[in-house]
Amino acid sequence: MTVPEDFKLDPVQPGSFPEPQPPRVLKCDIYRDPEFFKDLDDHAVAEARISYDNFRVLMWNLVFKNNYGELEKARVIFRWLTCKDLKTICLKSEVPELPERILNDFGSGKGSYARAFELMARYSGLYAVSIRGWAKGIDYSPGSDITSKPPNHSWNAVYVDGSWHLLDSSWALVRTEAGDIHSADFNDFYFLPDPTEMIYSHFPENSIWQLLPVAQSNADFERHPHLRSHFFALGLRVLEQNSGVLHAQDGLLSLTLGFSKQAAFTYKITLGDDRAEHVNEVRLSRYLLQEMTNDRLTYYFRAPSAGVYRLTVFARDASGGIPKGSVEFKAVAEYKIICSKVEHDFGPFPYCSDSSWGSDVYTRQYPIIPSIRTAILITSTGKAVIVFGKEERLKIYARLVRDGFSFEELKSWLSYEDGKNQTVLRIDVKHAGEYGLEIFANDPQTDGEIFMHFSQYLIVSTEREFSSIFGPVFDRDGLEREVHFSVDKGCKEPKDESDTLNGEINISTKVSEENAICRKIYYAKAVGTEAPSGFEAAPITDNDIPAEQPGESYKTTRLFDDSDLFKTVDGHSMEVSDAEHGSFRDLIWHLIYARSVTDELEKARAVFVYLSSKDLSKINFSKAERGSPEEMLMSLKNGRKTYAKVYETLCSYAGLNCETVTGFAKGADYRPGTHFSGDDGQHSWNAVYVNGTWQLIDCHWAARRLVGKQVAGDNVRYELDNYYFMPASSQLIFTHYPLVAIWQLLEKPITLEEFENLVPIKSAFFKYGLSVISHRNAIIHVEEGEVTIVIGCAKSSNLAFTFNLAHYEIGEDYRGVPLNQFAMNYQSEGNSYFRVRLPESGSYQLVIYAKETTPSQDTGGMFSGVCEYEIISGKSQSNPLPFPPCAHNTWGPGDSFHDYNVTPLQRGVIIKTVNGTAEVQISMRDELRFTAKLKSALVDDDTQLTPFLIQRLVGDVAVFSIRAPLAGEFGLEIYANNPLVDGQSLHHVYQYLVLCDEPFTGEPFPPLPPSYLGPQPQFKPLGLSVAGSPDPLIVVEGGELQLSFATAQPTRMSCQLIFCSDGGDRDYSGLSLQQSDGAAITYVIKLPQPGFYKAQFFALPASDTSESLPGVYNSLIDCRSTFVSSTPFPKQYGIWRDGCYLYEPLDGHLQPNRPSKGGASTYQHVFFSVDVPRATSVAVVVGEDWFPLDQKPDSISWRGEVQMDGFWGRERKLSVVTSFDDPPSRYGTLLEYSM
Repeated sequence: MTVPEDFKLDPVQPGSFPEPQPPRVLKCDIYRDPEFFKDLDDHAVAEARISYDNFRVLMWNLVFKNNYGELEKARVIFRWLTCKDLKTICLKSEVPELPERILNDFGSGKGSYARAFELMARYSGLYAVSIRGWAKGIDYSPGSDITSKPPNHSWNAVYVDGSWHLLDSSWALVRTEAGDIHSADFNDFYFLPDPTEMIYSHFPENSIWQLLPVAQSNADFERHPHLRSHFFALGLRVLEQNSGVLHAQDGLLSLTLGFSKQAAFTYKITLGDDRAEHVNEVRLSRYLLQEMTNDRLTYYFRAPSAGVYRLTVFARDASGGIPKGSVEFKAVAEYKIICSKVEHDFGPFPYCSDSSWGSDVYTRQYPIIPSIRTAILITSTGKAVIVFGKEERLKIYARLVRDGFSFEELKSWLSYEDGKNQTVLRIDVKHAGEYGLEIFANDPQTDGEIFMHFSQYLIVSTEREFSSIFGPVFDRDGLEREVHFSVDKGCKEPKDESDTLNGEINISTKVSEENAICRKIYYAKAVGTEAPSGFEAAPITDNDIPAEQPGESYKTTRLFDDSDLFKTVDGHSMEVSDAEHGSFRDLIWHLIYARSVTDELEKARAVFVYLSSKDLSKINFSKAERGSPEEMLMSLKNGRKTYAKVYETLCSYAGLNCETVTGFAKGADYRPGTHFSGDDGQHSWNAVYVNGTWQLIDCHWAARRLVGKQVAGDNVRYELDNYYFMPASSQLIFTHYPLVAIWQLLEKPITLEEFENLVPIKSAFFKYGLSVISHRNAIIHVEEGEVTIVIGCAKSSNLAFTFNLAHYEIGEDYRGVPLNQFAMNYQSEGNSYFRVRLPESGSYQLVIYAKETTPSQDTGGMFSGVCEYEIISGKSQSNPLPFPPCAHNTWGPGDSFHDYNVTPLQRGVIIKTVNGTAEVQISMRDELRFTAKLKSALVDDDTQLTPFLIQRLVGDVAVFSIRAPLAGEFGLEIYANNPLVDGQSLHHVYQYLVLCDEPFTGEPFPPLPPSYLGPQPQFKPLGLSVAGSPDPLIVVEGGELQLSFATAQPTRMSCQLIFCSDGGDRDYSGLSLQQSDGAAITYVIKLPQPGFYKAQFFALPASDTSESLPGVYNSLIDCRSTFVSSTPFPKQYGIWRDGCYLYEPLDGHLQPNRPSKGGASTYQHVFFSVDVPRATSVAVVVGEDWFPLDQKPDSISWRGEVQMDGFWGRERKLSVVTSFDDPPSRYGTLLEYSM
């Protein structure tokens, strides 16, 4: 739409706005569903797709052409910001340049969403402000001292329809996994949130913008739990413990939250800074019980050991009922739990199917009402009763769970009484202790014969009181009231209170830092290891062979994305694997038919997990006739049959079509380039027909993982490798080549020669989402002795790599230097690079490894081999030079990089010097200490390089300056320390390769201790800050400079100036003059000769009368040239440092033939002008003569002229003195001049 010619933007001027007050109406009074703004939001999204080059045109089309009201203006701007990729904006300047500059800043990475909203709102005619403050982001830890650090976030307040409201368009953004803005999604919570909710995550510098009736303090904000937006969106509320740091008294703790909307919950609990999820090989989650009632969520925690734990609560909206497939749980609350000591003797809770106990959304899928609201029942007799009110057709089945007891034994402790509209479950446990009681339900109309997990209870047989087992619990009495059924419904009430029980349910989860993935697939039926008498085990027949056979060109279909889909069936298969079976009939019954596994994918999975995890030494059948399935399994145990044949047999008896595929495979002892023929390298695997498509499976490789470099019996361990369950055929072809080409299952099959040339790739390669970028063939021929291999890793940003380089003939060393030092690895822009220098001709083996930097339970933080190359060099190098001998052969982020909130401010890991100098900068969010080392393959003693590297802190940036003493390569190792948690330990955070073509020819840096430069620990507590450039390394041309420090309170300071070039240690403190003006202290410094100077500053509050001042700040001055006089300033005494300022004379030596007479009337006079706070008298003293100075009216300035004729040649010094008494009596010396 064309913009009217008379349309003008008339912004609301900043600084003038209505007084901030709590909003008169809240968000819930304005709207409750984002659909309220659907037309507005659609308009904003549509406009975001248009690229305007003019701010006036943008504002007309987005805001003004539809004649929006105030609320609509605020919403459409908010929504536009949350769906627009602001990096793409490029506006031309027409209106005042501010709008264009603010929005264009996003293109250079400097943009601020708060400033953008404020500007667009003001140009729309709305009052709006940007609010600076502190926000608890993803990496915030409960209880952290966040507000003592500089503000880390900004958001907005906007005045709409007579009320101030908060909003945060930056946090409302939703990004895709690739980091792009998700234009169709956003977090509506951050539009006009309730200030009482926003205060849990956002704390403004100016308390008036809390918009609360009573402002909260910094301590209140830091004490609160870390509550996320979804906490409030899902209707959760804090009931009692409004603190983010909780204390487990004697190791016991309970936490209760309220909720008002239908929601499902799960959790994650970890121990210590390394976020351990196990203690003594037991999952920590088993020490925490999550109980749900109608409106309460309670966690009971029993710490297994003293320590600091972290509990994260996850939730999702369950108003839509039970989801199909995977769903996303989002973090809603986070707590730190401190346990100083453990006085209890409790172990983990019973291991049941679910992590949640009590009534939740899954319980509500059936019209069944248990007689108990809670999940925990304590019985002193071991007996209890639960009555389930239900419709007649519904069936209920229960089972007890306790470590060390079989299901069969526990089964006898349960009994049922089925009535028309109820089932009475009686429990009679025979031993004291804790039991899990799992309840399963079946509706024949919808479930067939399958029983679904319904709820879960904890039965505690003990004479102890509730609080002695679980600790104090919020309003427990209110939770334990029974649900009574009316008699006309046919339900019996429990006989007495001691016979009551609690109900619970579980969610099978995989939890990450920000969300949890949950899928619920439950099978429950009375099962045993023995097949019933009427069961017949039979294989499929030829008539069951599927019509579609793979042809020469075939494309498989991926049937699942995450193996967590199989969590329940995997648990069942592992249980079957651990059990002993008298016959194959019992085995296949237990594995497939007892659980009514009917889905083909789950059948294939159950057989895979059973066979891949089975300890073959424990396969024993009482009878194994020739040609029977029993004989087949026994032959696998004895090595006479293959995994593939056994898998085919099991699949056949499970009702699946399966083929054994024979071919060649690149195993653990494979060498790149090996040619296959005959029996060498032969292997077999399977193709199984599932859900209308052929899929590949290798149980043998899934069950075996080789550890070490050579294949040996004592060097092999068995572990389930999920990759080999239905991998993509395009991936498996790198290691598996079938003799019959159709079983490649590829659209374009490859030849055996092409297979032999392919680089051998391990399963971890694809599990980590890697790709081959530079060299697809396994053998690389190199003429010039150097090659770079590139592996794509764009799909995962949390991977670390390493490698091993060896010569097939001379081993892993070359002339005493490890061959690994002749290679380096680094990551850049989604790729991992391996630069290899080959010092001698011959064949080399390069094995590449990878691991997750945030290890999961599956990987354990261990490196796994991902691929292997053979590199052949045709000639030896004349002077092979290894890379610098640094701590790691992987360059870039170090092992501890992710433990610190640091960000490199330069791209890449390779730095080139200019004129022999280079600088590296790393920003930090916490107050850290750093140290660094310079390494070179050309220098044997690292200490010789110490003078060529210097480090300092410049604000929140650590700066490392290098002066390379010679041409070549240098390694820069950077180590960090958080003094609050690390003690004196230093941890490797980054490593750079520095390339120098031309060495630095000047003077090296003087020796300085680590953390010497910049602010010292007492600097900030004294309220000091650097005025001007904060860099403590100062380069000076001309020999004169000024250093200023802003002060927040009256302060005493002093300065020591030391010349330290060429090992010197000469004190030039007389060449510094302190000047104070009340708000700042400035030092005027003269440098008499080129070189390095250390300027050391000392300070205390003026109210502290201590004689010794501690060091607060250190600078290093690099004076390149000087033209100043070496005449010192006048000597300054202690009281001069109490806020005084000297205007004239500045030279500390007075003489009649001086260059200028200054403010004096003649050269025989000297004019004095000083500021002395609180003085009642100031005088100049020469010999025995006093010359009072005159005070300027209503000021601290004193001035006067002294006749010096007669003193020249007779007196050697002159003093400026002052008195603070009224009337003046005692005088002290301020300044002293020589004559």
